[in-house]
Amino acid sequence: MTPRVSVVMPVLDAEPFVREAVESVLGQTFGDLELVAVDDGSTDGSADALRELAARDARVRVHAQAHGGLAAALNAGLALAAAPLVARMDADDVALPDRLERQVALLDAQPDAALVAGGLVVVDEDGRELDTAIPPAAPDLLAGNPIPHPTVVFRTDAVRALGGYRLDQAEDYDLWLRLEERHRIAVLPEIVLRYRVHRGQFSVRRLERQAVGALVVREAARRRRAGGPDPLDGVARVEDARGALGIDAAEVQASLVSDAVYWATMLRRAGLADDADALLEEAASAAGASRLRLRATVAGRLARMRLRSAGVR
Repeated sequence: MTPRVSVVMPVLDAEPFVREAVESVLGQTFGDLELVAVDDGSTDGSADALRELAARDARVRVHAQAHGGLAAALNAGLALAAAPLVARMDADDVALPDRLERQVALLDAQPDAALVAGGLVVVDEDGRELDTAIPPAAPDLLAGNPIPHPTVVFRTDAVRALGGYRLDQAEDYDLWLRLEERHRIAVLPEIVLRYRVHRGQFSVRRLERQAVGALVVREAARRRRAGGPDPLDGVARVEDARGALGIDAAEVQASLVSDAVYWATMLRRAGLADDADALLEEAASAAGASRLRLRATVAGRLARMRLRSAGVR
């Protein structure tokens, strides 16, 4: 019998967290689902964990492939998905028990929506809550990407009609922009996911490439919406389109610094001070920014977060 939802989970060296992630899917109040886990060439015990979980629950399907990157893993999962709805899930996060029930109900009630996003709570390795993020009810995607990738549920046919994911960075943002050009995007203004922050997760190189990717796909969307051809047709690497789209180095550096400050703040809150300091050092060096200023900004954010947690406004 065809399930209503296929949960697509790329897995790459996620042994410490993947069991909890999978179990949070299998324990959903909405049980008419399958979990398509794509092992993207893991070198730790992730593959063994997935096989054990699949042996215990027939709803788990495991597909193993050589490492090809996130977009390739996502497209493999999308191709294997049997359901009319696909839910995204990362192997180090935890879905709230009624996540799918709430998101499927919203899509059932709004047949013109092709995707529903939700909010998340950022947690540390031990599950302590650090911050929350809920997308606005009517996100302005040309202003930025407020939609957390692992919180979405989308209509399978709508995304397949676009050719699925592309690019090696900002593959989610690019998909939202292309999807919005044909369909409506909905938001469930509630937390549906616990997003885990852990050691070794962030680097300046990664944040810089994410910044370039976001600027590239946003500019490409502007040009499409102005009636031009898609500048990203046939493009796989965001750097290959950067020059033609006129992406300014100062914009990349500003985005890099902003993201580094935010994630350094979360790492500090998670008790990973060494990771936070290393990230700020790298960001300052890459962007020509003041290390002292970045550290002061993080300290100020931490102080404000502590006051909010204590109920002080």
